[in-house]
Amino acid sequence: MPKKTTIDELARMTAEQFTKVDVRLDSMEAKFEARFDKMDETLNKMNTTLKTVLDVVLEIPSKKAFERLETKVDRMDVELAAVQRKVK
Repeated sequence: MPKKTTIDELARMTAEQFTKVDVRLDSMEAKFEARFDKMDETLNKMNTTLKTVLDVVLEIPSKKAFERLETKVDRMDVELAAVQRKVK
């Protein structure tokens, strides 16, 4: 006749299985934390890089700014030529 499992044995077996599951979950949690830390580090680097790119782009004058500057230089050339003609 097979041996019957007592309540205490069943409780011990259940506790052991929960302990094994807990150990496995802790292991998985540590792996996920490492991955998330690495992803967080990568995202921080990307954020820093994007900020640097944005800072550089914002410092580049626009096409309109170049056109205004060119217009101003052309006007100053005309005024300078007029002044030079008066001086001669």
